[in-house]
Amino acid sequence: MNSTYRLLLLHSSPGSDERIAAILEKYFENPTILFWEMGNSSTKADVLAAMDSSDYNLIISYDNGLILKAHHLQKATYGSINIHPAPPEHGGCWGLWCQPVVCRDQRTFHGVTVHEIDELIDHGPIYLVERWEVPSTATIQSVLDHSLSDGKRMLEIVCERIAASDVGTRCFSEIDESWDTENRNTPIEEMRRWFSQLDPQHPAHDERVYLNHPRAIISPPYFDDL
Repeated sequence: MNSTYRLLLLHSSPGSDERIAAILEKYFENPTILFWEMGNSSTKADVLAAMDSSDYNLIISYDNGLILKAHHLQKATYGSINIHPAPPEHGGCWGLWCQPVVCRDQRTFHGVTVHEIDELIDHGPIYLVERWEVPSTATIQSVLDHSLSDGKRMLEIVCERIAASDVGTRCFSEIDESWDTENRNTPIEEMRRWFSQLDPQHPAHDERVYLNHPRAIISPPYFDDL
């Protein structure tokens, strides 16, 4: 177990604190885990205050909706790494799980990307990428579930690699991958266009996966038709 690092892990995955802690505690002493319910403005200030008061020197962002600022990154002297729940062909969050289901002319695959965090969203040097083909019969929920499973496995890989080194995220090397500069966070108007072009019987019309359906919004209760 590595005692060099004072790890802060940020996530927005409800009900996963115990699962995340079980991974982190195999590799780091006394990691700090902060959860923010994505889109919940009433709790955001408290989470940011807890982050500012934490004596961290390393950040891992995992399924996390908080945007890190320059002062957060400067404090993480051993680096800040993000496990992005999509391939580099889709930065940002809106639309990333539904795109290979409802807009298959754009892409028919999904994946996970590990990268260094800089001051721009999903922009820093890329260290690891995995991709997998999404079947034409997939649902948005199934893509999300597969994506979260990939992210958990990648979290373990990242923790093991960093803990075995004394240089933080510098134990990784940048690979020959780049972020798509156009296919990124999808405006809801564009998502509505994707859905309008689907067969009316397509099961995706009945799904309400947050951030990935025109009627799934980014604040509790996440859906605009409840």
